[in-house]
Amino acid sequence: MIQENKYRLLRFLIIGVINTVFSYLVFAVLFYFIQQKEVTVTLSFLIAILFNYQRISKYVFSESNEKKFITFLFVYLVVYILNLVHLWITVDIFHFNVYYAQILTLLYLPLISFYLNKKLVYKL
Repeated sequence: MIQENKYRLLRFLIIGVINTVFSYLVFAVLFYFIQQKEVTVTLSFLIAILFNYQRISKYVFSESNEKKFITFLFVYLVVYILNLVHLWITVDIFHFNVYYAQILTLLYLPLISFYLNKKLVYKL
C-alpha cells in the first residue's frame, strides 16, 4: 500500500505539472486581458477543473464517475478559495506582483489538492 501511494503521488505530481503549467498559462493570458485577479482565478479554475478531472481520474486514481466529479468540484472549491485568499494576502496586503503571487501558490496548493482528492474524492 505504501509503495502504491508513492507511485500515485509520483503520477499525481507528473500530471500535476502538466495541469499546473496549463492552468498557469490560462491564468496569465486571462489576467493580461482582464486585469482582475478574482475574475481571472475564477475563469482559470473553471477551465482547469474540466482539464484536470479527466487526467487525475484516469492517470492517478484510475477511476471516474459522476459522484466523484461532484466531490472533485468541492475539492476544487476549497483550493479556489485558498487561492483567492493567498492572492488577497500577497497582492493586496504585501503588494506582490500578481503573476509571481500566483506562482507561489504552486508551491503548496497542488499538495493540498492531492491530499483532499485522495481522502475525499477517491477515498484512499
